[in-house]
Amino acid sequence: MSTVIYKTGMDCPPLKPGELRIYGTKTCPYVQRCLLLLHAKDISYEFISVDLEKKPEWLFKLNPAGKVPVLEQGSKVLYESMVLFEYLDETYGAEKLIPSDPYCKAKDKLFIDVVTNAFMPALKIMYRSGNRKDIWMEQTGNFRRSEAELKERKTNFFAGDVPGFADYMVWPFFCIAFCAPVIFKDLKAPSSEDFPRLVQWVEAMKKDKAVLETQLEKHIIDYWSRATNEMPGVVVR
Repeated sequence: MSTVIYKTGMDCPPLKPGELRIYGTKTCPYVQRCLLLLHAKDISYEFISVDLEKKPEWLFKLNPAGKVPVLEQGSKVLYESMVLFEYLDETYGAEKLIPSDPYCKAKDKLFIDVVTNAFMPALKIMYRSGNRKDIWMEQTGNFRRSEAELKERKTNFFAGDVPGFADYMVWPFFCIAFCAPVIFKDLKAPSSEDFPRLVQWVEAMKKDKAVLETQLEKHIIDYWSRATNEMPGVVVR
């Protein structure tokens, strides 16, 4: 994987014939959704890092909104994490991560949407905007909602016995949230006493192959460690 971060004024590297390429940044939860699927299905890809504060001009040619993730393969260009996840799941591998049952798929999408919208304020902690204690307190309802969802499904993962569509789509947001108390000591991590199923799910997800390979926890803590003087040199478990 290239370590170059492409910024304004830099040319886009040439795309090799047939190669699947993802543009983004590894601390972005939406990008991580796609990377999790790629690793879960052992799909070969090239990752191109872009600076989201100094976006290269060619990013807007791929996606007029200038957002990531963006997928490029030959003449094919797609964006939006849900679109990419569905496209990749349908295109690669016989075993699908997205439920084939329309109702189950719809239920998963509703849950994903609720979790994503609820966690958006928590991203402000990552970018050091707003009162982080107040923002963190607001997340209690999201933890409680997810705990109830696991209890209702009566499974270790949202997808069942193994991680699937719903798990990989919401994991990046939970990972960022659970990293926050590691960096900011004034925040209290969700406990197994209050959220037993959710904490168990988080620990199980940390052992998943795709999660281990994409290393979002490391990327987030490295980012925060550079951005704050509160806890330099933090060690990742």
